[in-house]
Amino acid sequence: MDKTLYLHIGTPKTGTTSLQHFCYDNSDILTKKGYHYPEFNFKYPNKGLARNGLFLEATCFDACGIRQKEQETQNFYSGMAELRKLFDIHNNIILSDEGIWTACFNRKRGMPLMRKLQAEAQDAGYTVKIIVYLRRQDDFLLSWYNQLIKHSITVKNTLSWEEYFSNYDTYLKLDYYSCLKKLEKLFGRENIIVRRFDKKYLKGRSIIPDFLNIFGIELDDSFHIEEDNSNFNKRMSENACEIKRIINGTTEMSIKEIRRFEWILREFSPVSEKSYPCSMMSDEEAESFMQLYELSNHKIVKRYIKDGLPLFNIERKHKEKWKKNNIYMADDIIRFSCMSTLCTMQMIEERDVVINDIKKTLDHPFRYMFKKLLPSARTY
Repeated sequence: MDKTLYLHIGTPKTGTTSLQHFCYDNSDILTKKGYHYPEFNFKYPNKGLARNGLFLEATCFDACGIRQKEQETQNFYSGMAELRKLFDIHNNIILSDEGIWTACFNRKRGMPLMRKLQAEAQDAGYTVKIIVYLRRQDDFLLSWYNQLIKHSITVKNTLSWEEYFSNYDTYLKLDYYSCLKKLEKLFGRENIIVRRFDKKYLKGRSIIPDFLNIFGIELDDSFHIEEDNSNFNKRMSENACEIKRIINGTTEMSIKEIRRFEWILREFSPVSEKSYPCSMMSDEEAESFMQLYELSNHKIVKRYIKDGLPLFNIERKHKEKWKKNNIYMADDIIRFSCMSTLCTMQMIEERDVVINDIKKTLDHPFRYMFKKLLPSARTY
C-alpha cells in the first residue's frame, strides 16, 4: 500500500495551535482510523510537543544563546530515521508545524530543508503531501502583528504598527501564489492541498472538522475536544497590544515574566475589545491592501482549489481605525493595573500557604505528620 506523509505547514495564525492540540490529544483515535500523529522526543524551549513537525525547521541554541547548527542537523536526520521506522507500521503519518511556512519563505534554510525532506521521502518510498491553510492577507497581517507584540521575545516586539506596516514584507510573504508555486516545484502540484481559513468555507465552520475532512474522517463523539480549545493563543485587544508593546521596550524580562504579562492582558482583552471594537487598519486601507493580491488569489483558486469561488470572503466587519489617544485607553490601563494587583495578591497567598505548611512541618515534624495521617487521633 502507498505510504504518505501529510505535512501541515500552517500558515501561522490559522488555528494551528488548536489543531495540533486536538491531534495530539486524539492520536490514538487517529491511528485507529489510519492516520498516525506521532510524538517525538525532541525538546525545544517554550515549544509544545503537539508541534510534532518542529524538528524539520527549528533552530537550537545553547545556554549562552549560541546557535547549535550541528544539533539542528542531528535532530532533522534523527526525525527522518524515526519516520522510516514509523512507516514500517503505519501507511499514513501526519506532522504539523506552522513554522515551516515561515522558514520556507522568510529564512534561507527553509527550502533547502524541504529539498532534503523530499530526497529522504523518495529514498524511503513515501509521498509528501503539503497541507496549507490560507488566511485573508489583511487579517493575517493584523493577526501576525498582534502575535508579534504579544508573544515574541525578539527586538521586533517593540515595533509600532506604522513601523511594522511600512516594512511588512520583511516579516511576511503574502503573495501566497508565488509561495505555493515554489512548493509545487519541489513536491508536485498534485501533492499541494490548499484550504481556506475562513468560517464561510470551513467544514462545520471550524478548523478541526475541516482538517479531518482532508482524510475523509468525520468529527464525532469518539474524539476528545478540550472545552477551551478555541482559546489557545487568543489575541489581545488593540489597546492591550499597545500596553504590551510599551512593556516590551521598558525593561529586560525573563520569558516567564513576559508570559505572565501576556496572560493578564489576554484576560481583560474581551472586555476591552467590546468597549472599543477597532482595527489597526481602516476599511479603506484594508480594501486597498487586498487589491494588491487580487490577481494572485484568483490564480490560487484556479490552480489548486478549482471550485470557482472567491479565495476569501470579501465581507469585512466595519471597525473604527485604532487611535493611540483613544478615550478607552485609560479604562484599559486601570483594568491592567487591577489584574496585575490581583495576580500578585494571589501569588502571595499561594506562597504563604506553602510557607506555613513548611513551618508546621519544621516546628513539629512528628506531630504534624501524625495529624496528617490520622486527623482524628489525639496527640499528647
